[in-house]
Amino acid sequence: MKLRLNKKILSILLLVMFLVIMTACSGGNQTSSSKDNGDSGKQTASKDIKKNISIGTTPVGASINSVGNGIASVVSKNSDVRLTVKPFNGISGWGPSLDKGEIDLGSATAPEIAWAFKGEQGFNAMKNIRLLVRGNYIPTSGFVVREDSGIKSNADLKGKRISSDYPGSASAVLLLEAVLAANGLSWDDVKKVPTTSLAAGMESLQNNRLDATYAMAPSTPVVQEVNNSVPLKSFSIIDGVKPVDIDSVKDDVIKEFTSRVPGTRLTVVKPSGYIKEETVGVEYPLQVVSSAHLTDDTVYVLLETLWAHYKELQPIHAWLQTWTPEQMFDPNPTVPYHPGAVKFFKDKGLWTDEVDKIQEELLKLAE
Repeated sequence: MKLRLNKKILSILLLVMFLVIMTACSGGNQTSSSKDNGDSGKQTASKDIKKNISIGTTPVGASINSVGNGIASVVSKNSDVRLTVKPFNGISGWGPSLDKGEIDLGSATAPEIAWAFKGEQGFNAMKNIRLLVRGNYIPTSGFVVREDSGIKSNADLKGKRISSDYPGSASAVLLLEAVLAANGLSWDDVKKVPTTSLAAGMESLQNNRLDATYAMAPSTPVVQEVNNSVPLKSFSIIDGVKPVDIDSVKDDVIKEFTSRVPGTRLTVVKPSGYIKEETVGVEYPLQVVSSAHLTDDTVYVLLETLWAHYKELQPIHAWLQTWTPEQMFDPNPTVPYHPGAVKFFKDKGLWTDEVDKIQEELLKLAE
């Protein structure tokens, strides 16, 4: 009788244990299903995200550095990612580190990024550069001079001391070369003065060690400081061409710019700071790129944050005022997009078959 009772109790215990195990398994499956069907943004937050990342920029005082600080502020405030700005002498400084994955992001002009990716214009090929977003277009009027210099046009630059080299800013050097060529001059017609950076060129102009240097944006802090100390001025990028004449500029003149700095286009530069009236200049886009080594989920979170909080960027710096969702996607990329960016822009419905073809061709260059 006792043996039968023990067998009965043992059977009941085994049945209870079986039911407990089945309930636990069922609950686990329900949780998994809930995760699978949940919001994609919430999923991303629990995936492979690098919490502390860095972005390479130009030196402190230059606009690209200010843009980097603005991006870092908005990303760090509105996501779990903490973004730190690291100033360099431009892409020639931070590019090799990004290529190795030692720096996660970088910001530079589109022409410079394309040259670095392909190994052109003195760059060693950086095949791990990947595009995240297109930012603002950067307008420039070419040269800037002191207001008391007596220089009134590009023709007046003949024989003058001109900044001729900016480590980390090949586009500035080539653009000035294009301005000289478009006005019938060359480097042989001026006194070339090597300059360590764009900001250093502006300071040399202030101290009268240069007669002309690259016309940085009037809103750039170092430019504002110099202009407050020694009033500056600029003039049309092509002598004799006024804003109303911009559509009549000959193709061979325009080619002087586009052949040297791909992606440039003529534009009317609005009055701002030392630019007292509308003048003819050129513009090209700023870009933010990442290392191919950065995880897809980290990139997705970065883009999701910038997309959702772009209005917080706009008061930080004049260049960030045009950073809108419509501006962020470039349908004609010159370097391949990061896979995380591809997924993001596909989710936003912006990715097309045409962009896919460009992406495939660019990825072949990275092999």
